[in-house]
Amino acid sequence: MLSLVIAPDPIYKAICTPVATVDDRVRAQLSEMMDILREEHAMGLGAPMVGLTQRLVVVELKDEDGVVHSYQMVNPVITRYSDEKRTTMEASITFLGVSAEVTRPTEITVAYLDENGASQTLDASGMLATCLQHEIDYLDGRTFLDHQPPVKRDMLKRKVEKGKRMGLRPHIHGPHCAHG
Repeated sequence: MLSLVIAPDPIYKAICTPVATVDDRVRAQLSEMMDILREEHAMGLGAPMVGLTQRLVVVELKDEDGVVHSYQMVNPVITRYSDEKRTTMEASITFLGVSAEVTRPTEITVAYLDENGASQTLDASGMLATCLQHEIDYLDGRTFLDHQPPVKRDMLKRKVEKGKRMGLRPHIHGPHCAHG
């Protein structure tokens, strides 16, 4: 059974390996990741967040019309980045008690395999593009803290370590919050 891996942990520096075949085991892992995502009221999860070192990402977001879109991605690769960028506040349910501004492209294109092994391409913008870049970073041994200047990154890492020692509970305030 998968569970969240609270930072700091060496898994967050691991480069994840591509999935050779989308089989029942991979589908079960993706399904379990979606269950954890929903249980934790998160927007996305990269495999290292649940102790896996495979290239798996799950995302679930509401669009501007309130329609929920879910993605289960195997071996996602960003194939296009827009020149336009935006800065947003990012956080993670596994990096307790910290958030930081990160500047990323506003639009991307992602190529991936879906849960059935079929090739897919997704053009993403806005929050979906930000979320996908954030989660795919995990697969490459990067976190949102790695986008910070060294002094700020070190300060945030100390806060993460303190949060873990204090036993803070994972939580992100966002569109999936149950308490408003």
